[in-house]
Amino acid sequence: MLKEFQNVKVNYEGDALIELDKKTYKIHGCIAGEDIQVEMDGKYPSLSKIIKPSSERIYDGCPFQKECGGCQFMHLNYPYEIQQKTAYLQDLFKGIKGIPQIEVLPNFECYHYRNKSQMTYKLSKTKKVVCGFYEEYSHRLVTVENCMLQSKASNIVILELNKILSKHKIRPYDEATRTGVLRHVLVRYGFQTKELMLILVTNGEMFPGRNNVVKDLLKLDLNITTIVQNYNARDTSIVLGDKNKILYGPGFIFEKVGDYKFKISPNSFFQVNSLGMKKLYTLALEKANIQKSDIVLDAYCGVGTISIFASKYAKEVIGVELNKQAVADATQNARINQIHNIQFICDDATNYMTHAAKDRAKFDVVIMDPPRDGSTPQFINAIGYLKPKKVIYVSCNPVTLKRDLTLFRDLDYKIEFITGFDNFPKTKHIEVITLLELRK
Repeated sequence: MLKEFQNVKVNYEGDALIELDKKTYKIHGCIAGEDIQVEMDGKYPSLSKIIKPSSERIYDGCPFQKECGGCQFMHLNYPYEIQQKTAYLQDLFKGIKGIPQIEVLPNFECYHYRNKSQMTYKLSKTKKVVCGFYEEYSHRLVTVENCMLQSKASNIVILELNKILSKHKIRPYDEATRTGVLRHVLVRYGFQTKELMLILVTNGEMFPGRNNVVKDLLKLDLNITTIVQNYNARDTSIVLGDKNKILYGPGFIFEKVGDYKFKISPNSFFQVNSLGMKKLYTLALEKANIQKSDIVLDAYCGVGTISIFASKYAKEVIGVELNKQAVADATQNARINQIHNIQFICDDATNYMTHAAKDRAKFDVVIMDPPRDGSTPQFINAIGYLKPKKVIYVSCNPVTLKRDLTLFRDLDYKIEFITGFDNFPKTKHIEVITLLELRK
């Protein structure tokens, strides 16, 4: 059964909100003011047709958007997407007293900007190896042949790999039976160095046909720098396990960002948008205005990218990161770039900051780039105790940023600058840079 809805209202994520039997349903892929036709059969209503499209709608976006759900804004033209993200941030933060006007800075590229590709595998009905992404809120795999966010080089490697896996009858992992070999494939790509890492995530150490797969891949001259097998036999949604076996090459790749070179290992965190990273960090450090006498703490530092950018301006930089491999890479990255005023410490950021507060450590500037869950009250309270003159908060989740800024508000810190940076075009995600200064 089909039903029409006119002049629909739409939330930030591009969902039309429709009322049926006193219940509200979300219909993906819509724009405010459109007239739509909805398919009523099935468990949930779904978009059948756009009857009256918005002038902001585009038609050359991803053909998998309706099923996949990974890219919320593939149907919007880019200037309108920036408008929507700006309006979202302004509405989200309007309750914080004294907050400056927020804008969103656009990115260089809307498509094929991700340096990290991650695919899940299954057997098709014709017994061919296929890959894709889980449908939103489910474990139904949507087959995707060419992701419009992943780098073009990664898409080519994945396509050729799938043919080789089918040829050698490599069985994908089956969640129901917990049998099969291949669970996921990750590709990490250096846009500036053109180096490429292929990571095959397997259900344990056994990988029959492994040597044949590697040999056939290398015959194709796909510019693969290294191939790594990652073991993950756990019953978990976490993609990577803890152990790696190098099958070809050095087991890592390099990427250049600005004047600096960075080593990336299979398990290391690295910003997924290499092209936007330089612009993001340059803006953050410009606002920090670090002086030559300053001691800088970089919390949640990953492989040391922003620490290394900051070292040019500071007397000393201390980077703190919980991931051991990332700390090892960060230390090597400082050595590769011949930087001597950085030390990296493997520790939980909250634990480190709490002990630093007890020891009355001195930091002039704190840079924090926490995961999506944001920081912790203990970390922020320690900042309030140590009173660095500036805090640069780089957030990939505006909701947890807002929560954390309310804690800073009670610690004599004023928000001097806040802006969005669109490091994730065509998705609902957005980076936000905030400068907090200690009130004098």
